[in-house]
Amino acid sequence: MSSRELTRRQMIAALSAIPGAMAFPTVSSAQGRGGGAPRAAAAPGVAPDPQVISDLVAANHILVRKGIIEVQGHISVRHDRDPKRYFLARGISPEIVNTADIMEFDLDSNAIDPTKGQPYLERFIHGEIFKARPEIMSVVHAHTRSVLPFATSDIPLRPVYQLATFLVDTVPVFKNGDNGEVISNAQQGAALTQALGKRGAILLHGHGFVVVGASIQQAVDRCIQLDINAQVLHEILAMGGKPVYLKPSPDAAAGRGGNARGWEAWMREETSR
Repeated sequence: MSSRELTRRQMIAALSAIPGAMAFPTVSSAQGRGGGAPRAAAAPGVAPDPQVISDLVAANHILVRKGIIEVQGHISVRHDRDPKRYFLARGISPEIVNTADIMEFDLDSNAIDPTKGQPYLERFIHGEIFKARPEIMSVVHAHTRSVLPFATSDIPLRPVYQLATFLVDTVPVFKNGDNGEVISNAQQGAALTQALGKRGAILLHGHGFVVVGASIQQAVDRCIQLDINAQVLHEILAMGGKPVYLKPSPDAAAGRGGNARGWEAWMREETSR
């Protein structure tokens, strides 16, 4: 590991130890922006399979290593034994997430145990998608550099690569204001979810994207393939060529992603760190 990388990791770890240093505002501090009044914490429920939490921690690290997420971004998973709950790390860099950082939320994105830390402000993305789409088990929000140009231009993001054919057609762009604002409340999260529809991905204007999957493995794989697809499309356009888009059927696209071979390799990298 280079001295530069070590210094960066040390800095992130130091910041995470300072209350609120890397977390977004809580619901109460976001009231002026439509965050709504804080609610009492819900009663603790049934414990999840420990593997679910382990996979969620690993997924945070994998997405960082693969360049999908840097300091900003997050991945969640639905509770495997209570579909009305989900798990998401507290508001810190995904690079340093561990088991103790995972928080539980209800589908209104209220923390079950608020004492665990400040949550991400954009947790409403996750809660509203889980609420509207019971088949979805994992949600990712990221700002991957290769994808950003398609979120802020008239160039469509469409599949040009076989492993990205979970994208059925042009990925829609959701606009939340004129300045790439974050999704800071349930109303905005619900509007984003409506725009997403039954798709596997959506762009956020001037901001980033959201990818969903039927498992953590599928959501992570889809993010990686989306990044590759965007890079290939960049290269086609840079060559002065005209993209010849793929045309996957909606039925086939629904099951795309979740490469078991890839997940095994990424987990081996994770355990060897």
